[in-house]
Amino acid sequence: MSRWKAVAIHFSISLVAFALVLAVILVAWYPGILFSVDGGWTGLRIVAGVDLVLGPLLTLVVFKTGKPGLKFDLSCIAIAQSVCMAIGIWIVYNERPVALVLAYDTFYSLATQEFDDFGKDVAVLDSFPGRAPKLLFTELPANDVSADIENVRSQFIGDPLYIQTDKYRPIPQDEADLKLVFRREQSVRASVSEEFLAALPANCILSKFISAVTSGYVCYDQEAGKLSEYFANEYAGEEGEPI
Repeated sequence: MSRWKAVAIHFSISLVAFALVLAVILVAWYPGILFSVDGGWTGLRIVAGVDLVLGPLLTLVVFKTGKPGLKFDLSCIAIAQSVCMAIGIWIVYNERPVALVLAYDTFYSLATQEFDDFGKDVAVLDSFPGRAPKLLFTELPANDVSADIENVRSQFIGDPLYIQTDKYRPIPQDEADLKLVFRREQSVRASVSEEFLAALPANCILSKFISAVTSGYVCYDQEAGKLSEYFANEYAGEEGEPI
């Protein structure tokens, strides 16, 4: 077998493994818009670098037909590649969003780490239907003034609304309830340019969006019951910082 044929076989096997990992990431861990805006692609580059580049490259370097100890060398490469790939997958898995929480006027994408940082039990999410990431909101008083006070108070006491797990509720489907949940939408729309608003889909319920890696705006699609579009701050003429 020639060196290049060995590399081609190694690359083909690696490509199949990478495709399987990619499918899991896209479907289960970072569904919809989350892959591109919440770190899915950043983590995947680690896996791709190890699986599609480093492994085949090492095979190219060490492979020589009839070389003593060739099987041992290839076995070491396979083991090292598998370990590095497993580490990359573990990183992507641990950083995946487990909840998308609407707090006041902003959707926060939360990984397990955010719950740990505030001493909250991430297992609280198990009480809500559906698979992760759970789409939730933080329930506030029906009175707008009281809701505003609650929002300001949470910032002063270091207990952000997005991590107040005892107030988590699933986002409703009923239109009247939905208007109460997204009652800050007009304020959000007032903070962006007319050109930006004109480009939004007709069914867009606009909210701010913050994750560990980015910030911007998202559309909530009432019919689909999911976040359907993401817009970076630069397109809205605003500036923001990720959490």
